[in-house]
Amino acid sequence: MRTEVQAKLKKIREYSIILRVICIGLMTLIALMGVSCVVSVAFGIGGINYSDNIFQTAGLTLGHRLILSAVTALTFAALFKCFYHLRRLFGDYSRGEVFTQKSVGQLRQFGIACLLWGVMKFLWGISLALSVHPAKSFHGHGDSLVIGIIIVVIAWFMDMAVDLREENELTI
Repeated sequence: MRTEVQAKLKKIREYSIILRVICIGLMTLIALMGVSCVVSVAFGIGGINYSDNIFQTAGLTLGHRLILSAVTALTFAALFKCFYHLRRLFGDYSRGEVFTQKSVGQLRQFGIACLLWGVMKFLWGISLALSVHPAKSFHGHGDSLVIGIIIVVIAWFMDMAVDLREENELTI
């Protein structure tokens, strides 16, 4: 391998290790925030800030709060899944596995997780808005959905490129 290629691969590995640690930190933060939101909703204490609206759950029935807690937990689990797959992708990159089926699979899973996060964020907003009295309006955002679709398409192209590279290596 040429020295400039080795230097680029070394940079990829170094940055991937740093980004992987950042993902682990964000996953920890998301888990802590998710648990605190679920506890807040389940016990009806405090409020949840969603799109600059504070949603209080103190006046809701226990069953309603538990359902809302489950939706909240699933929403944070979807966001956690995004960073989980991103951490695994950077783990592959830190081992020098950049254009492999495994790394493409992690990229695809990251895109699917972004789609799931977008759907759950929308459902969470609807459930919060409908659960308070009087019902509040909220603004849904499709940014996670668009990003997820784009990442899945990029993963599809990369999957084809990896197949072409492997086929090329076998013919030479």
